Amino acid sequence: MAKLYVFGIGGTGSRVLKSLTMLMASGVKLQNGFDTIVPLIIDPDAANGDLNRTADILTKYQNIYKTVGENNKMFGTKILTLKQLVDENIPNISDHFKFGLTNTGQKFGDFIDFNGLDRENRALVELLFSQENLEADMTVGFKGNPNIGSIVLNRFADSPEYKEFTNSFNPGDAIFIISSIFGGTGASGFPLLLKNLRVNSPEIVNSNEICTSTIGAITYLPYFKVSNQDKEGQAIDSSTFYSKSKAALSYYQHAIFDKEESLDAFYYLGDYSNNNMPYAEGKSEQKNNAHFLELAGALSIIDFTKDIQNLGKGYDTTIKEFGIESHHGNKLKLEHLGQWSKDQISLPLSKMVLLYKFLIKSKNVLSDSKGGFNNQINQQFYKQEFYTVYFYKFLEYFNEWISEMDNNDVSFSPYHDNQDHDTLMDFIKGKEVSRGGLFKRNKSSADLIIKEADLIIKNKTYDDEGDESKFLKVLDDVLTQQLTNILN
Repeated sequence: MAKLYVFGIGGTGSRVLKSLTMLMASGVKLQNGFDTIVPLIIDPDAANGDLNRTADILTKYQNIYKTVGENNKMFGTKILTLKQLVDENIPNISDHFKFGLTNTGQKFGDFIDFNGLDRENRALVELLFSQENLEADMTVGFKGNPNIGSIVLNRFADSPEYKEFTNSFNPGDAIFIISSIFGGTGASGFPLLLKNLRVNSPEIVNSNEICTSTIGAITYLPYFKVSNQDKEGQAIDSSTFYSKSKAALSYYQHAIFDKEESLDAFYYLGDYSNNNMPYAEGKSEQKNNAHFLELAGALSIIDFTKDIQNLGKGYDTTIKEFGIESHHGNKLKLEHLGQWSKDQISLPLSKMVLLYKFLIKSKNVLSDSKGGFNNQINQQFYKQEFYTVYFYKFLEYFNEWISEMDNNDVSFSPYHDNQDHDTLMDFIKGKEVSRGGLFKRNKSSADLIIKEADLIIKNKTYDDEGDESKFLKVLDDVLTQQLTNILN
């Protein structure tokens, strides 16, 4: 079995990793023997809201996985930090998915020791960087300045995390890089990381395996804007996003695509929309709403593992873009996706949505029922740490993610949110389920879920499982059965 190292650079990298984690939780699988994901978040803004939300989601996923085990459809893919992968006793190695970056909590001028340079070198630096660049506070990242990021991030290969990444790499492992092209951290970090990965040096452990490994990447063209209410004082101006993207694409052409064996697969995503994000230079205030294109980016990682045996056969990079079948208006439903995308996510995402709705709308009905499932999973289970701190909190994050994607200029809006216990399963847009009537049976009631769960318990299917695993597997089986009927 093989590992997939996923480098998420900057805020976009964190948000796509969040979407990937949601897919893994819902039961989407990597393909071609990849059973482990090692997320590595590269962001100098350690307090970034997107980064820390993603790190918390990953940690909760891990705790659920450890408790219920790997033989599950939901939460069934192993996600590890470098420290867990190599040796949990090694000091100075991140155990929270964040890639260590040193000396970024200062002004750029201090980082390059501008005042310590001789006169000629100071003059050269002043030609290359503005006074505003030299005064830029890197505590919150590079604020849309890839010229700064290219200098600072050139040192990340010297970090302890990078060394442990190389130590843990095995033949058959692969690498995927997530970045944006219109900001500062992603635009500068991606080509620098790729350059380091393709260097074959006898001083680097497993260097030959890494430099000849299959590497894929996704880069985001502009897909949102930032509010410009106080444009004069803003360090980030979305009106420059397209010019920065053009410049970066020109650089990528000769620095990446014109070089042999540089990149095996490259995915482009972008959306010309008027979607405005609140202005934030970084720290906890930078916490953008989830966007459908981040879900599409996570799907590109699944596609990368699907096609990996056909990549790297020649010198040309396989380049892909994401598209949809068709839609009217700005609300995307499951039916608007291409067939492969629908096959990957329709059932898994719908299961997670229905599971959350069931626990919100129907848990009290379940608790009052006299069936076998309620007797097996008693009320104390819902008060234990597994349920309250990890499982239910993860589902809240999942619901937040789904809700945020339905709140953009171009929204992903496949689900209704107006159900109660008796109409719970009539929630997929375009897949209506009968709510009953004068001469019709109600086929949307959550009572059907409880009834089927009781039957599985009666058949003693999961008698040897612990409460946590039994709870997850029974509900997974029931929801899979119900939703397969609804979606087909």
